[in-house]
Formats: sequence, structure tokens, C-alpha cells
Amino acid sequence: MSDTLPEAVQPYYPFTSRHVTLPNGHRIHYVDEGLENLTLFLHDIPLWSFFFRNLISSLRNQFRCLAFDYLGFGFSDKPDGYPYSLRTISQNAVDFLKKMNVGKFSLVLHGWGAVPGMIIAQRWPERVNRIILLNGSCFSDFLPPFSYSIYTAGVLGKVLIDWLNLPVLAAAFSTDIGSYSRKGYRWPYRHRHDRVPIRIFIENLPYAWNEEDRVWLEEIASRMPILAHKKFLALWGTRDRLFSRTLLDQWKEELNHFTVHEFPASGRNALEDEFDTMLPLIRRFLVAGLEPKLPKL
Repeated sequence: MSDTLPEAVQPYYPFTSRHVTLPNGHRIHYVDEGLENLTLFLHDIPLWSFFFRNLISSLRNQFRCLAFDYLGFGFSDKPDGYPYSLRTISQNAVDFLKKMNVGKFSLVLHGWGAVPGMIIAQRWPERVNRIILLNGSCFSDFLPPFSYSIYTAGVLGKVLIDWLNLPVLAAAFSTDIGSYSRKGYRWPYRHRHDRVPIRIFIENLPYAWNEEDRVWLEEIASRMPILAHKKFLALWGTRDRLFSRTLLDQWKEELNHFTVHEFPASGRNALEDEFDTMLPLIRRFLVAGLEPKLPKL
């Protein structure tokens, strides 16, 4: 797929597109803006790095902003037959970070990006400065609302995702963004075959947790004490029906240094509607966490 946005959309994502090949032979698309003080951005599904465009533009004069698209999403490769799942996007994140030869870094995690983000933080805790959470979950007892089951309802789910692009449209129209930004959300998924990874990912979500997935997520949650000394900032849209207020309470119970700002008028993509309020909170939090550099991986 071409990684060129339409001319009218390019000013909203004015970054140089880059690619790196993972050990599995597939290419990952990413943007790398700024020179030092690395911050890694992990996007939600079915979004892509475009979601972080305003944050990257605002922070890149002070931070190195590294945002990539998981395989199957955004402008990364979409290989046929690939097992798109929480496990694979997590492995994508680990493999990508190794390729980038990083030292210390902070994390900005959105939605399903919380799972690979926690895996990264637990694997390299000495390299993580601070963590920002924009809604999300990595808990084994998480269950989505019943309405989400329409996406896994066989032929109906295939029509809603492959043909109608409903998850992407729902995200694009969930916030008060302009038409060009909505087009940016949708552009990598404009063809029906581009949406197949979204459907496979949703089908692979353990809505009724199977034992293997439950154990895997429980292991992630059990390692939370590794991060007990880390500072977290949660910017939480409380109108999110998927990652609800109950999950926010779980995060509070698990972590010692967990600062929360709630946004009752917004949902999971609150960064779009509340950007002017969130930006200074994010900037101050990241600046306060800057620490001496380590040798690169």
C-alpha cells in the first residue's frame, strides 16, 4: 500500500514516512520526529499513528516522538493469513523497539496499545521513564459491552467491518474533528481488503476469555509490581463504553504513582476533543520524568 496521504490531508500529518523490516520479514511503517528524549506512541485498534499527529507536532521540538503502525494497520504491511491479535501486536512492538536501538524512553498508550505497552515496560523497566495511558486495559477479567458482539457475529461482522468499515467510521466520527482529519483516519482502510486485519483482530479478542489468553494476561497483570516505582498519568475519557470507568479503578489499585485526569464529556479518543487541555498536562509530566541516558540496546 502507498503510504502517501491525499494532498489535502498531508498538512495534518506532516511527517516523513519510514519503514523497517521485522524479523518475520514484514515491513512496519513509522514516523520518527525530534532528536532526543524518546517517547514511544502505541495506538489503539483500528486506528494508526495518525491519531497522535497533533501530539507529535507539539512535542517534537522537545522530544523524539516515535510512532509506528502494527502489522495490518495504518501504512504497515497487511500480509494475508497473518494471525492479527493482541499477542501479535505486542510482538510487533517488542521487535520494533529492538530494531530502533533505543536508550531510555517514555510511553504513550492508547486503547489496546496498553497491552504491548505494559509488556515493553515490564521487559525493560530500567529504560522506561514515565507512562501515559489514554484509556485501555490489560486485565484478564475485562469484558466488552454486549453491543460489541455484533462484530463477531459471522457474516454480519464481516459485512460491518469488511464492507462498511464501521469500526473505523465509528472512531472517525466519535470526536469533533474536521473532515480532513476524518479522511486521515480512514485513508489506510479505504479498500475492503485493507479492513480484513481489523476483523481478524476483533475476532481474536478473547471476548469469552479462553484459558491460554486468560493466563497470558494474568501474567502481565502479575508483573505490575515491577513498575510500582514508575509514575503513570491517566487521561481518561469516561464516556468510553469499551474501556469503562471500572477499568480505571483497576489501574488505580494496581499502581502506586497513578495520577488521573478524567474527561466526562469525551470517550476513548478524548485526545482529539480535549487536546488543548491534555497537551500541557502531558508536556509537564514528560519533562518531569527526564532522566540520564543509558547506553542503547
